[in-house]
Amino acid sequence: MQFIDKYFWVFSTFLVPTLYILVATAFYLLMYTWKNKEWASHKIQPENLTTTQLKRELLYSTISLGIFAGTGFLVYGLYKNGLTQLYLNPAHFGFPYLFVSVLLMIFFHDMYFYWTHRLLHFPGLYRSIHRVHHLSTNSSPFTSLSFHPVEAIIQAAVLPLMVVIIPAHPYALFVFLFYMVYKNVRGHAGFEFTTAATRNAKRNFLHSYSIHHNIHHAHGRANYGLYFTLWDRLMKTFRKE
Repeated sequence: MQFIDKYFWVFSTFLVPTLYILVATAFYLLMYTWKNKEWASHKIQPENLTTTQLKRELLYSTISLGIFAGTGFLVYGLYKNGLTQLYLNPAHFGFPYLFVSVLLMIFFHDMYFYWTHRLLHFPGLYRSIHRVHHLSTNSSPFTSLSFHPVEAIIQAAVLPLMVVIIPAHPYALFVFLFYMVYKNVRGHAGFEFTTAATRNAKRNFLHSYSIHHNIHHAHGRANYGLYFTLWDRLMKTFRKE
């Protein structure tokens, strides 16, 4: 575990930016270049992405990545000063807890994202901050971190908050962060491969699909959640199609 302790600053600072670049680029190349014609019927909004949109998204995403990197370094600073619940020995809480801690982080982030997202839709905050994200009504993989800098700070702040509250091993944190980036990029990718019957099945009814978040971008309301539809259903903000 000395290796993790020694290089945790690299892990905490650069993991999210690296994952985002790799995942978002892979989704874009796969869906908008290599399989574009083959998967055209699965594109939720048939309009093509514009060069203007992509340039804007890449610019704001670059700024957001810098903010996420800075927040990651803050996590390292908190860790080195003993202010987090991070631990290096997996046996400290038992190996089953590694899985449980990932679930705790996912549910915590889903709650955090829903309520900060709702807050950013208040008229004043929407016009001055969140509107940048919603300039992409036809979302793409790079829309996922196309934030106003203030929104990027708000969304990145969940990481230091989370490690202060939830005991987590770096391995569990890595799994969570990978899933976070994947789910965010996938939700904005603009393609849906499931059927309405699958999405409405009882076993899947709390799962948030790409089409749900695409509806949010197309209409500017409803479907504020990230991983699940739980909070949207509880707060009557869920829209199926």
